[in-house]
Amino acid sequence: MDLLFVYGTLLPECNLSISTQFLEETEFLGHGYVFAKLYDLGDYPAMVLDITYEHKVFGQIYRLHSPKKTLALLDDYEDINHSFPEDNDYIRAVVKVNSRESEMNAYAYLYTKDVLPLKKIPSGDYLSYLTDK
Repeated sequence: MDLLFVYGTLLPECNLSISTQFLEETEFLGHGYVFAKLYDLGDYPAMVLDITYEHKVFGQIYRLHSPKKTLALLDDYEDINHSFPEDNDYIRAVVKVNSRESEMNAYAYLYTKDVLPLKKIPSGDYLSYLTDK
């Protein structure tokens, strides 16, 4: 699998050093959305799949030139410990991404903890949420 859906701090518009590193190893394919809900964790968002298909999270789709290398870098950024997955706040999972042209499977980082105490981002668009914040 060489596709990745990003919706938060990995977006180039967030101007983080991880975005710069990540973008050097990818090709931008376009915009898309996942049926999911988006929450505010303070400095970054959390995406949780929506099995009702009522809510969308908007983001960008990238093709990874070196999937193994890039995913290892991103797993480290997302603080994923493969030895103790129960301790992770995020998991990397394959999700169905919709774009204007098609529907495809791509990796995305999903939040694994309780979202009840978190503020929901109703628009599902992290960048517009940051602008309006």
